[in-house]
Amino acid sequence: MKVLDQRHLPDERPATMDETGKRVYIFPEQVKGFWRNTRTVTEIFLVIFFLVLPWVKIGGHQALLLDIGGRKFSIFGLTFFAHDAPLIFFILAFLTLGLAFITAVWGRIWCGWACPQTVFIDGVFRRLEYWIIGSHIQQRNLAKAPWGVKKFFKLSVLWSLFLIVSLVIAHSFLAYFVGADRLVDMTQHNPRENWTIFVVMAFLTAVFLFDFGWFREQFCIIMCPYGRFQSVLLDDDSITVSYDPVRGEPRKGTVEAGPKEGDCINCYKCVSVCPTGIDIRNGQQMECIACTACIDACDEVMEKVNKPKGLIRYASGHNLKGIATKWLRPRVAIYSVLLIAVIAALSVSISRREDIDVTVLRAKDTPFQVVKYDNEEKAEDDDHDEHEYKNEIINHFKMHIKNQTFDSISLKMALPEEWKEKQVEIITQNENINLAPGTDTTVHFFVKFPQEVTGSEGSRSIRLELINSADKKAITWENVKLVGPKSI
Repeated sequence: MKVLDQRHLPDERPATMDETGKRVYIFPEQVKGFWRNTRTVTEIFLVIFFLVLPWVKIGGHQALLLDIGGRKFSIFGLTFFAHDAPLIFFILAFLTLGLAFITAVWGRIWCGWACPQTVFIDGVFRRLEYWIIGSHIQQRNLAKAPWGVKKFFKLSVLWSLFLIVSLVIAHSFLAYFVGADRLVDMTQHNPRENWTIFVVMAFLTAVFLFDFGWFREQFCIIMCPYGRFQSVLLDDDSITVSYDPVRGEPRKGTVEAGPKEGDCINCYKCVSVCPTGIDIRNGQQMECIACTACIDACDEVMEKVNKPKGLIRYASGHNLKGIATKWLRPRVAIYSVLLIAVIAALSVSISRREDIDVTVLRAKDTPFQVVKYDNEEKAEDDDHDEHEYKNEIINHFKMHIKNQTFDSISLKMALPEEWKEKQVEIITQNENINLAPGTDTTVHFFVKFPQEVTGSEGSRSIRLELINSADKKAITWENVKLVGPKSI
């Protein structure tokens, strides 16, 4: 196993690769300081958040559920289905533009502080290495040592812990896609009953074990696309982890001792703590994930040699040149405007979205039908020999109902009392309309009413309510326009 000599980094290739293209392993040194403590707190919060979130429920549903197979999504109290693609697009656009905006302003702060790759490797896996094997020097020595009982025992314990952690991460990750309750139920049954999910879980565990336990910085350097297009998002006013060459150069040992020597004592401490094996003093590099380890390492050295901290710090390219950083600039303004537009569109779309979406249309037959019936009772009251006839009108409608919640629901059509008193009546074969979550149906119904309801104008709008059969409360309503012959 080749181990990185962090004092002799190559210029023509990544430091984690030798001249033949083979992997060179990195064992970063532990670091202490303000940024390390802040990142530790952040990582603890994010790991707990990741593990706990699937068990949090809002409105009786999982706070974050991305059930791709069932084509339903729950995002912090909002429920979406496949037909809500525009809303999902707005959410994805918000996340994409948000990342572009953050990068333009603060550089790769996502990579160093919130990316799951960094959080789990730095916050969990490397801490296990320090606990089981020891310091970076002990890790390096163990890697170079020949196989023996001690090496086999330590690596067996370490990788057993890696496997357990990977299993926890894989199950928690699956909970976001199959549901936490369903996942618990599946773990209590034979894997053959849910073999597809079992295979996916095993595959994810293997991926996490491989990536977080062994591949590590290679993913950031080789596979992650974000590091490659960050150069398009950054400019000289973006805040990044930077070395101050004006103050630091020339480094100690590169010139004869004297007033020309800079503050950098060339201790390579910033290199030894770097998890991707770069020298931050060589300028902004694609491999840098802005983890701030080099800032704490350099500040510690500066304190020991009685020099001001901040030789390596968060700074913009202009700031290092003595030019004031511009916070408001074209690309930031463009990202801000686009973000506001997406948030506004998402807010409007959500505000207009109903849990029960109802559309009432007139059926494609005649606008109305006239029914005459013999009003014998009225004829007897008036002592008329001839029967009087009264007209009733029938309108045919169809209603499309879509249940956009995660709960089954039973609905019933009803009219307000004022229309019932006027003898307006709903006729339908579906007295109770039952809808499963995310389903829709079309119901045909007729409205029968006396001709006097539409009167001389030949039309009248009435309110049609949909009642929840469970609690007898109206959950939505639609205006329905009745039409009939014009009275003279």
